Amino acid sequence: MELRKDTLYHLAGATGTEILRRGFPTKLPLWSAQVLFDKPELLKQIYLDYITAGADIITTNTFRTQRRTLTKAGVAHETERINRLAVEIAVEARKEAQADRPIYIAGCMTTLEDCYRPDLMPSEPELRAEHTEQATLLASTPIDFFLLETFNTIQEAVIASEAVSKTKKPFMVSFTANEAGDILNGDTWDEAVRALTPLRPLAILVNCVPPAVAEKAIQKIKKATALPFGVYGNGAGGADNEDGWKFDEADKVQDYLHSCKEWVAEGATIIGGCCGTNHDYTRAYSALTRH
Repeated sequence: MELRKDTLYHLAGATGTEILRRGFPTKLPLWSAQVLFDKPELLKQIYLDYITAGADIITTNTFRTQRRTLTKAGVAHETERINRLAVEIAVEARKEAQADRPIYIAGCMTTLEDCYRPDLMPSEPELRAEHTEQATLLASTPIDFFLLETFNTIQEAVIASEAVSKTKKPFMVSFTANEAGDILNGDTWDEAVRALTPLRPLAILVNCVPPAVAEKAIQKIKKATALPFGVYGNGAGGADNEDGWKFDEADKVQDYLHSCKEWVAEGATIIGGCCGTNHDYTRAYSALTRH
């Protein structure tokens, strides 16, 4: 897969918070992965709705399906089945949608521990072993590419990138950011680009941040790399320790769309939505095109 710089790609909005919005609990430790055990049909409907809303890329619900997380829930023996099921649901949704455009499936991988807590990052041997396990498993499924998302340190992002690059599948890397627009733990985008470029990622992105923080990050990313870059920020609401997200019912879609237009003007070619966004957000930004 190659990304055209004259094309704007639209990522689906949030999966985890949309599961919660539709009435299914997303409590720790499994968070969004619980739906795979109890109500997989809900996940497929969410994908179908995103494709109908205009998404070109849907992301597998494998954000919290690493063996480490499943072990915390006492279901480590389900690791392979649940990861494969997550991909199967996305594939089924793509087929049922019968869209008149290509729909890509991104295999999601993220930090082994809390994406907001870089201080919890496991040891290097653990990172290598566990990211390699999930990368190898997902690479054996019909995903089109990997989306390594919400990474909070260069170190873990590079180790995960090395794991997926060995599978020969293409991949994108997305980091979350701090208030200054740097990577969450204070690493810089220049450092990230230097570390990742030899591994040949498709694109560098920022995600899971408010639009104002995303704007600061984009300014730094575009100066640091000639690679395609993109943004999928958060919608209305905020992180919640109990349920994962607390919704703000204020209509922020037009505000978010305004930010998306600014990101596209800055040169972003991948636009989507993270926590708190939904199909209304996707319908709005999917109307944007690259000029």
